[in-house]
Amino acid sequence: MKKQATLFPEHEIPVIAELSLEEAEEIANQIKASASIHCEKLEIVGSIRRRRPKIHDVDFVAVAKSDAEWQKIADDLKRSKARIGCAGPSVIKAYVPHGNGLFQVDFYRAKASTLGINMLVRTGSAEHNTWLAGYAISKGMRLRYSEGLIKDGKAIAGETEESVFTALGLPCPPPQKREIRDGKPTWIPPAQEE
Repeated sequence: MKKQATLFPEHEIPVIAELSLEEAEEIANQIKASASIHCEKLEIVGSIRRRRPKIHDVDFVAVAKSDAEWQKIADDLKRSKARIGCAGPSVIKAYVPHGNGLFQVDFYRAKASTLGINMLVRTGSAEHNTWLAGYAISKGMRLRYSEGLIKDGKAIAGETEESVFTALGLPCPPPQKREIRDGKPTWIPPAQEE
């Protein structure tokens, strides 16, 4: 039988809603240092990569060495006192201790052939992804993070972000420019008035 303290904890540890870029980057770098041994590639993405001043979670895209190594990422997080929200075959969501609370960390699994498309989608912003997906459709293509940039039913790009933008006939903007303002990406120069 469980002790009453276990059944009715005195207090729940609060989830931290946001951190400064510097604090979140410190957490991301610590986790990357320990989780990278399980991965062929492990990249920090999301708002950290876009250099946003406030961060709501830490996102990673990982190419794990194997299914067993992918599982070891979740095991290592548990050993570091993280609370695991889910640990499936393609996503690990956890809450890691920070200060007097917990902060969300998400791992998204990719293959080498889809690393770039996953980095692109997981870096965001969400509005930028929506614009880019619409642009791809206007060119007869589809963005699918699990497959790549699809044209005529097959992946034509996705290993790198650059390959996706090139296949769309666009320059590859730096992550910090991947925002939408007035319905257009911030990296597209405004129309020059005559």
